[in-house]
Amino acid sequence: MSSSTSLPLFDGHSGKYDNKTFWGRFQNFRDVTDPRSMFITDAELQSSVDLIDRFKQGKIDPVSNGEALWRAKKVMDATIHPDTGKSIPLPFRMCSFLPINVVICAGLILPNASVGTTIFWQWINQSYNIALNHSNRNASNTMSNQQVLTAYSTAVAISCSLAVGLGHVVNKLKIPNAAIHSGLKTLVPFTAVTSAGVANVLVMRGNEMKDGIDVKDKYGDVHGKSKVAGKLAVYKVAFSRAVTSFPALILPNIVMSFVEKLSFVQRYPKVKMPINLAVIAAIFNSSLPAAIAMFPQESTIDAGDLEPEFRGLKDRDGQPIQEYIYNKGL
Repeated sequence: MSSSTSLPLFDGHSGKYDNKTFWGRFQNFRDVTDPRSMFITDAELQSSVDLIDRFKQGKIDPVSNGEALWRAKKVMDATIHPDTGKSIPLPFRMCSFLPINVVICAGLILPNASVGTTIFWQWINQSYNIALNHSNRNASNTMSNQQVLTAYSTAVAISCSLAVGLGHVVNKLKIPNAAIHSGLKTLVPFTAVTSAGVANVLVMRGNEMKDGIDVKDKYGDVHGKSKVAGKLAVYKVAFSRAVTSFPALILPNIVMSFVEKLSFVQRYPKVKMPINLAVIAAIFNSSLPAAIAMFPQESTIDAGDLEPEFRGLKDRDGQPIQEYIYNKGL
């Protein structure tokens, strides 16, 4: 244990909590998605990088400096891409996801939105998702400008078509119950967002499935690119995106059905929108790290489950490699 009995001994690569369990990964990703990390300054980032570098050189005692080292790791995990080692642009870090998506949700759930307004906010949402997915992808496989443009165009077309099409269908339905009709209309933008979000990941990271991603041994030595690992990485992230949106698709409507019955809300109906956004923010605050935590970012796969060329290889110690590691991205 480190200087604080509540913290494990810092080793430079493991998470503060056990990555082998869902709860441990959830706690680790709460650090990565913590919106407070948006206020990290360049000086703080550089100081954290320097501290970790000094630790790796054996100049920092992890026992007496445990809290400072864990704090530095949190800063780096929230700002630096694990493959490139470069700082991720602030709006596209996972810590920015919650506040930015609350703003986007405000546009997506505007009451009585016109077709133009619906298309505009779906375009904003998918534009942001493209940048987020690209910034947090597995960076061992590069994308051409043409591939990025294709992914962008496809995701926007899917989301806008779903939003406008589903909205039109709901408006045409003759549902006598006004509450049910209103609820269905509220579900439209989130259904479009969820479907397009999955498509966004599949299209945006399709080259990882086609060309493969780096797989490495326990020492971090890369032994080639695997299409099998690439497909697993993309499928896991796509599933996580759907899971992230699902609570925001279902729970706010349930909560708001009770909120709208409150006398205060009935007296001041304009408070419904900010309350709705606060509910969405609270849900995202838990659903995002929970969805990411479903699978370890540094995932493992048995050598026998990869392509034949990865079987029978040995590590730097001459030992047969039984298991490989790959970065699934976020």
